[in-house]
Amino acid sequence: MTDLKEKRVRLSEEEIKAIKETAKEIFGEKTKVYLFGSRTDIHKKGGDIDILIVPKEKKDLFKKKIKLSSKLENILGKPVDVIVSRDKNKPIEREALKGVKI
Repeated sequence: MTDLKEKRVRLSEEEIKAIKETAKEIFGEKTKVYLFGSRTDIHKKGGDIDILIVPKEKKDLFKKKIKLSSKLENILGKPVDVIVSRDKNKPIEREALKGVKI
């Protein structure tokens, strides 16, 4: 995992703030949020926004995932892929955890 201050990402500060605040609003204050995929590479262009959510509380995860994805797409005007962490041994989650914590 790379800290946001150490790595440049292809999102504005306002977009990052919106992602963090919306994720914590829906999943709870202790939720961890990671950005991964093409948006963490300043040399790439376009692409959706890939985020991994690591919630403290494990209740209603699917419903919250859909709500977060929909709300962020409306706020940001860009496609957003949300993965909710359930098993950190899954390859996609291991890869996402190498991303940037926001």
